[in-house]
Amino acid sequence: MPKTLDPFEAALDLPFLFRDRPTSAPSDLRPAWRVPVAVLLISHCRGGRATHEQLHVLNWAVRSAESAESLAAFLDGRIPPERAVIRHDPALDRATGLARGFGLIVWKDRYWSLTPAGRELLEAIREDDDLLAGEKGLLGVLPKPLTQAAVASLLRREEQAT
Repeated sequence: MPKTLDPFEAALDLPFLFRDRPTSAPSDLRPAWRVPVAVLLISHCRGGRATHEQLHVLNWAVRSAESAESLAAFLDGRIPPERAVIRHDPALDRATGLARGFGLIVWKDRYWSLTPAGRELLEAIREDDDLLAGEKGLLGVLPKPLTQAAVASLLRREEQAT
């Protein structure tokens, strides 16, 4: 006598199909890409420490050449702050959470900073020209280090004192 399935089991006892999709998820949504980028961004801030705002500004800057150039132009005083439109990305917050969980970064006194493991990862990123080449190139357009004062004036839409 065949076993009768209750409605819940019957709903789960259906065939399913896996399909190849033409494209995979964009790399900026993948944690394997985002976590090392967060480490790289922290290193681009003054003293190797970054506020939440600094990370979001730099994350926006490494998204495209136009964003990096816009930030560089603001930092150099060539454009007013309202011309550099910053986009906050919630995926960066997930990446910093993962990086913290992996023991790569720590949060202390309003700043993210690298742990010894994070500095090792940063060194590996810097040594390999192929790793995060685009992001490293875009960060290279920006003056280093990015200070919290510059970010605060940008986000408050104030002219930066030169």
